[in-house]
Amino acid sequence: MHRPRINEFGPYNDNKPNKDESLDNNGNATILTLDELEAMRLADLECLSQDEAAALMNVSRQTFGRIVEIARKKMADALINGKIVKIECEEYIRFYKRHLKCIRCAHEWEDSDGAKTNYYCPKCNSDEIIKMRRCGKECNAP
Repeated sequence: MHRPRINEFGPYNDNKPNKDESLDNNGNATILTLDELEAMRLADLECLSQDEAAALMNVSRQTFGRIVEIARKKMADALINGKIVKIECEEYIRFYKRHLKCIRCAHEWEDSDGAKTNYYCPKCNSDEIIKMRRCGKECNAP
């Protein structure tokens, strides 16, 4: 059996906002809280278990599960219905320290700039960096 073409799946919204459209919440925007964004980062990007992620966010596992479920529903709604995603945050954002390791020279260090995506080893300037807390059981990285 062939894979269904996109128009065979279901009704998707073709009302994609253009660049000049206002970013106000006129029904065409999805508001994502900072807690929801952080929950998705920990669960989906860092691949942490719900227990580990809940401990980092200082909430119960059940609360973390609820937060990440709501965030995923909001993101699915925004992607499928062509909505703008707005991040709602307070003035103060606290980033957790990342434990990093250079694969080339085995140097280990901590970095507290959670907004960084590209890391370089301060010792050998290599870009072959791994996070010490990896994906979990299925990840075999050093």
